[in-house]
Amino acid sequence: MGLHAVGVGRALNMGIVDFDPAPPHALTDDWRSAFALHLQCPFRITYESRVILGSGDLAWLEKDVRHAGETDSERTMYDYMADRVDATFAELRPTVTAARVSPFGDLRVELEQEFMVEAFPVSSGRAEAWRFLHRNAEHVVFPPEEPLEER
Repeated sequence: MGLHAVGVGRALNMGIVDFDPAPPHALTDDWRSAFALHLQCPFRITYESRVILGSGDLAWLEKDVRHAGETDSERTMYDYMADRVDATFAELRPTVTAARVSPFGDLRVELEQEFMVEAFPVSSGRAEAWRFLHRNAEHVVFPPEEPLEER
């Protein structure tokens, strides 16, 4: 609660939402947020009643949808839309107003100005679906890293 969404990105097929700017004692010169949400399951970011970025956007090449860019580019619609969401978050810095997790790991992070981040784990296995992390500190992982019967 109270963190500011400041950007989005990805690492291969994993979506990333960054919160708050890098701490002044960051270990590298790279821009890194203090907190991040790593999304390895289906997810979406919405604004008002519209999906503005989702994991499904990775399936579409920007050149095929927008008929723009280099013909040999592997840039996806996720990359295109992430640039737009990234710029919006960096400017508006919407604050987290609520965060909820269902028993099945469905995650809902509500932000000011009607933005929302939602994740939907869809595997029956123990593969990591999402992770909320404080850089160089504790991580919250779904599913939990230890079996439920040991918790």
